[in-house]
Amino acid sequence: MNRTFPEIIFLGTMFLSITIVGTIANLFFFTFHLLNVFSGHKISSLTIIFTQLTLVNSIMLISKGVPQILHVLGWKNFLDDIGCKVVFYFRKLSQGLSITLTGLLCAFQAITISFSNSRWAELKVQLTQHITHSYLFCWGLNLLIEIPVPVSARGPRSSNNFTNAFDNVFCISEHIMDVYLIMTTFRNMLCLGIMVLASGYMVLLLHKHHQHIQKILSTKHSPSRHPEIRATQTILLLMSTFVSFYAIDLIFTLLLSYFDQKSHWMLPASIFFSLCYPTISPFLMIPRLCRSTCNFSTK
Repeated sequence: MNRTFPEIIFLGTMFLSITIVGTIANLFFFTFHLLNVFSGHKISSLTIIFTQLTLVNSIMLISKGVPQILHVLGWKNFLDDIGCKVVFYFRKLSQGLSITLTGLLCAFQAITISFSNSRWAELKVQLTQHITHSYLFCWGLNLLIEIPVPVSARGPRSSNNFTNAFDNVFCISEHIMDVYLIMTTFRNMLCLGIMVLASGYMVLLLHKHHQHIQKILSTKHSPSRHPEIRATQTILLLMSTFVSFYAIDLIFTLLLSYFDQKSHWMLPASIFFSLCYPTISPFLMIPRLCRSTCNFSTK
């Protein structure tokens, strides 16, 4: 599709800005905690998951943002068969890991901040011991689930006989197995359900805990200073941001798949909104979650 020069400048600047800002922020967060590990500092299990999320976010931003920038600037057919397989495998893998690790993060944090005298106490100890196995399982599961993506991806061709499983301006998908679509849909719905339930549980738990603290502490202590209040705000903000942009991206994907595949603006808008969460999330995690992790990390 032909674009005017102002449209090219606007879209190019938009995608370049969000890709650069998001990638730098995520890599800064990732490098910061990686240096802490190498220097011998003890970091919590939650921080390890956050660090993996920043790495996944960086991969997503690069694999989605860079091809979109090149396309907007007029580079046609810049991905061959191998390029399409690599780019779309990392793109789909990062998307799957993002929602899977976020679901794991919510579940782990909900159990971690539960009271020691609750029925979750024994599960808290067991989960802490197996948290490494949990996120390794997430990586292994997604690596296997996304295998059909490089098998199906092909470089752009002159033929218009293709399915719309991928962004057709970059690559062609000749066939996607139904079992793949079922597995990814089930994974996404399961992780979203875990996020919503765990977030709701944490909000109720921290609210109850805050009410209990207010009965003990003097009124001169501001509630906003309590770490559980900061944790509640961060959890709500992070989860609501993820779910909101996921829902927007899902709506655009459905529209592109079934209604308006040739839209002049819908595909760039869909990709832009899908890049918003990986760009915003490090700014939500860096100032607050480091403090709340220290307060609620496993003893």
